[in-house]
Amino acid sequence: MREARGWVEHLLAHLPLALSGEDPEGVHQVRVAGRRLRAYLDLLGFRVLKDDLRFLVRQAGRVRDLEVALGKDLPQGFREHLEAELKEARRSLVALLRSPWMGALLRALRHLPPLDEKRAGKRLERLEARLEERWARLEAQPTLENLHAFRRALRRVRYAKEFLGLSAKREKALQEVLGEVNDLKALRDLLEAYLHGREDPEAQSYLEGLESALAAATREALGDLGLRPIPGG
Repeated sequence: MREARGWVEHLLAHLPLALSGEDPEGVHQVRVAGRRLRAYLDLLGFRVLKDDLRFLVRQAGRVRDLEVALGKDLPQGFREHLEAELKEARRSLVALLRSPWMGALLRALRHLPPLDEKRAGKRLERLEARLEERWARLEAQPTLENLHAFRRALRRVRYAKEFLGLSAKREKALQEVLGEVNDLKALRDLLEAYLHGREDPEAQSYLEGLESALAAATREALGDLGLRPIPGG
């Protein structure tokens, strides 16, 4: 029997650091714990709490993406925009983490039942079947969007396997291959949002270089998977 207790404790342990904002690792680990616990709910077959964890992960992910982006050499106007966005995102996350909603979520997570390994194994098979579907779609159309969908399905399978004490070395290795693509895509999305309705020649030039870097990273990741990208995809 496997339990969620370890990741609930992990979440609790990193809340103070996430609240302080002193170390980006605090927010990162809140997001990791949220994703792990969603995988646990997949194995339980529970729908309850999944939307709550998705919301927590999304809010923490917004802060994390901005922190990662600001660690790069950026055009000044874009940097100032992201700093303002990060300040607001942190404010919203802190309010969420201190809210009664968060307290109720933590209480509910503490009472999740242990896994029935036989039933959980069947649910893992469904997650693996979904991953195979994502892989087939990626093989047919090796685009950035399909690569991103494959990566998300891959992560869910990895976390589910680890809850069941199964080897997930292959899934973990593939995640690492796809990590740079995900970071570049997140930065590209932030930059496009910044440029929407705004004139900034320096940032526009930076976007062109970023698009080239993202295309190259995507080609490399697809190559590592034995695939070739669709031109312009």
